[in-house]
Amino acid sequence: MADDPMPDRPSPTGLASPRVRVGLLAAFLLAFDLVLLASVPGPTTALVGSHPTAVAVVVAVAFALSERLVFHIEARNEAVSYSPSDLPLALGLLALSPVAFVGARLAGAAAGMVLWRRPPLFKFAFNLSVFTAESLIAVVLFRSVVAAGSAVTLATWALLSGAMLVGLVTAGALIAVAISFFEGDVVARVRKELTHSYIFYLPGAVLASSTVVPFLIEPWLGLLFLLPAPLVWLVLRSHGALMHRYSDLTDIHEFSRQVGRSTELEEIADTAVRQIADHLRAGTVALTVWDVEGTAVHSCYGNRDALHALPTGPKDPEWADALVATAPLMIQDGDPDGPLQRRLVAAGLGQAIIVPLGDHAGLLGALLVANRHGAVETFTDDDRDRLRPITNQLVVALRKGQLHLQIQHEATHDRLTRLPNRAYFEAWAEQMLEIETERSHAVLMIDLDRFKEVNDTLGHHGGDLLLLQVTDRLLASVASGDMTSRFGGDEFAIFVPGAGEAEASVLAEIVSTAIERPFQLGEATVAVAASIGIAVAPHHGSNCETLLRRADLAMYDAKRRHERSTVYRDDLEGRDSARLTMLADLREALATTSLEVHFQPKIDLRTREISGVEALARWTHPVHGAVSPADFIPLAEQSGLIYELTQQVLDQALAAVRHWSDLGLRIGVAVNLSPQSLIDERLPRMIAASLERARVAPGHLTLEITESTMIGDARRTLRVLESLDQLGVRISVDDFGTGYSSLVNLRHLPISELKIDRSFVADMVLGRSDAVIVKSTIDLGHNLGLTVVAEGVETAEVQDLLRSLGCDLAQGFGLCRPLPLAKLDAWLETSRTFSRTAESGSGAGPSLRPVRHWTAPVAGPDRSG
Repeated sequence: MADDPMPDRPSPTGLASPRVRVGLLAAFLLAFDLVLLASVPGPTTALVGSHPTAVAVVVAVAFALSERLVFHIEARNEAVSYSPSDLPLALGLLALSPVAFVGARLAGAAAGMVLWRRPPLFKFAFNLSVFTAESLIAVVLFRSVVAAGSAVTLATWALLSGAMLVGLVTAGALIAVAISFFEGDVVARVRKELTHSYIFYLPGAVLASSTVVPFLIEPWLGLLFLLPAPLVWLVLRSHGALMHRYSDLTDIHEFSRQVGRSTELEEIADTAVRQIADHLRAGTVALTVWDVEGTAVHSCYGNRDALHALPTGPKDPEWADALVATAPLMIQDGDPDGPLQRRLVAAGLGQAIIVPLGDHAGLLGALLVANRHGAVETFTDDDRDRLRPITNQLVVALRKGQLHLQIQHEATHDRLTRLPNRAYFEAWAEQMLEIETERSHAVLMIDLDRFKEVNDTLGHHGGDLLLLQVTDRLLASVASGDMTSRFGGDEFAIFVPGAGEAEASVLAEIVSTAIERPFQLGEATVAVAASIGIAVAPHHGSNCETLLRRADLAMYDAKRRHERSTVYRDDLEGRDSARLTMLADLREALATTSLEVHFQPKIDLRTREISGVEALARWTHPVHGAVSPADFIPLAEQSGLIYELTQQVLDQALAAVRHWSDLGLRIGVAVNLSPQSLIDERLPRMIAASLERARVAPGHLTLEITESTMIGDARRTLRVLESLDQLGVRISVDDFGTGYSSLVNLRHLPISELKIDRSFVADMVLGRSDAVIVKSTIDLGHNLGLTVVAEGVETAEVQDLLRSLGCDLAQGFGLCRPLPLAKLDAWLETSRTFSRTAESGSGAGPSLRPVRHWTAPVAGPDRSG
């Protein structure tokens, strides 16, 4: 029995090559063998027996067969090989001359290796030199004390066993030296061999000598001693199987301990390939794992060309069959040609085991094990079975690594868009600012306009879809070296290394143009815009915190100015604090219902009677006094307070209608709607509840919408308008002529009224073109069956001209300014246009004769004076 020499794996070239060193050791052993052969003491004939030729043939055949019947007990990179070779070794020592014995030994071993093992040439030469040294050492020792013709006694048996044991241990030590050329640590390996291997070799030596010596004394005695040999053989094989099992369990435990030390995916992969190469005596192990982002993590031990044979992804067509396999696949040299086999050949790999790595949660990666070395030079079914529990442990470790990576990723990335979050953005930007201090760098803060409307009306799912599409457009707009991040909600940021104000402004235009294209969210088409603030280092700040704050100020300035983008200016610092204070005060005013509603009458130009009033929001700040609607209404829209503002204006307006009705006056009210409200499907329910609380008929309420509210989600807008129409309220298009509405909108939307914008009415007496526009609008409205209202009527001349053109209603400072409820009541008492009639002859109080059409302005906010 003897260990197998060295692993066949890639190595350095020249004298540093393990193969070259093994070859030099074989040459040295050959010279040593010649010296031993020349120094054999005593006669050159056999010690006992006759018929040397027949015995030599038997010995050679036995050595050849022993190569076929060998079995191995492997542990890591070492193996003990048990075989029947000890029997012909003992026989040759006694019954052949030294030359004949060595010749038979070499002939039989060479034939056996060629027929059944086919090792590489350097292994073949080394094995033969070791077998020769093993045989000659035993010959020299045995013949030093036993003379030719001596009687075979018990002492002969003991000397023979001892000589064989020394030869086998020496051979094991030589093999340990050769292994160290590949694995290192020669002293430790040789010491271990010398202190432990005799335990494995002694039973074989004793068994062989116990069989051969009695046979030479008396053949029947040899047969008697040969009978227990099969039992001993079975015991040795069973012992070997148990040691295999113990070794496998130890390997699995060690593998789990090693790969479980780390939570980093790359470190787990590197440890795994080294451990698997060690446990399976493989020259090449390659592993690919896909992380949470789908990026491949590769690790390789041995032949790095094996990385080219690994799958490129979970859907690699050449790995399709292997990746769906439920067990490790063995690919042998000479298997039918296929794409995977060709990849293995191209990578310099022959026989290999391929293992898909996955569990119930899905595929993780793939493992490739090739180029086996050791006592057994080809992978067996046992190797494949040993891989199963090892790869099961590997999958657990990889899942842990992926979970750790996912936790790290989620800590630094937005879960919805997968963009870096604010913490990651700030750390990355701060590093760039510290490293490249000589260059300018730009920060863009991006906030979506009207995102809350989408979120409120389409729900969070619709809002998420919009954010994902916005993310795609942002990434398509920026360069690969830019950092794009989502800070939360509808707020994004971009860091542009090396950019100044000009480059940042160009990028802001590109981003704005991209975002302003309509978004398709299921069945809804939505239009949003972006407000972008720009700050540039080092001019606006040298650290990320300052740049972000100042870009944020610029962004709010852009939103306030209704501009696409604004570059930071020093004067924005004070404005931001004022804006925050104003917002807090507005929130407080809404909470305490401190807002007031003023009313501006609409006059029927034909009868000169009051047709209705428009409700206009007014806010008197406790410190700053009257605040213009042009200031606080956009603030409410941007902060999400517009719903509460609309609710309060609507409630006060309908309460006034109830008040007039109780006085016997039939006066309707118009309330302005913010563009955000028209796609809010809560609006009809809110209006219905307000009408019910005030006990006002729906026909007394008109809702005014601007033309811009009809641009965007046309389907949702139409659904809301149809719900309002079914409720019975009237719809009016305010500021007509200044927006982008079309005849298609006017034809299909359930509207009752057109209001001509003041910009056309105010100067129509002086400008013929304005008069033509007004006349055309009046004719258009009448042709569509709509009531036409002229805003901004300041003079009697304008009233007369509008009357001559057929306009139905008019409002403006020339008729009456917006008044609080009490003052409007007083104005109604003194107004000449007021016609008192007794309702049902009861004398219950004054009333206004109803007109044919009741108009409806927009809920809440009023931008007029």
